[in-house]
Amino acid sequence: MALDALRPDERVEPAWDLPDHLERWSRSTGIAVEVWAFPCEPLPVHIAELVHATILDVLDGLEPDGSVRCVGIALTIGAGGLRLTLSGDGLGLPSERLADRLRVRRARFAEVGGGLSVNAILGCGVTVSAVLPASG
Repeated sequence: MALDALRPDERVEPAWDLPDHLERWSRSTGIAVEVWAFPCEPLPVHIAELVHATILDVLDGLEPDGSVRCVGIALTIGAGGLRLTLSGDGLGLPSERLADRLRVRRARFAEVGGGLSVNAILGCGVTVSAVLPASG
């Protein structure tokens, strides 16, 4: 199903309650959050829920690292589909640890035709990328 094929009543604003949650999380952890990009158009409810749950899971996974000082988040939607990128600085977690935490999210992205990957480089940080094709 195309991202733009849903009726307006089946969409939610992309901002949902995420900015407030990010601000509270940043204050409680001391980790800065930078939002690099966020779409203006509403997202289908099932996509918004998946994206937000993924962001929250990644944040929760990065918090125990102890060396993360900043997390960047970018969510873009274009003709090719949706792309979500979360990057955390710090020493970097073993990719398996965060990948295990995101196993359910990875399966859900796959169910809707997309994918999720974790790239951690010890000493350099971690990046989580998720994509959904326009027909996802």
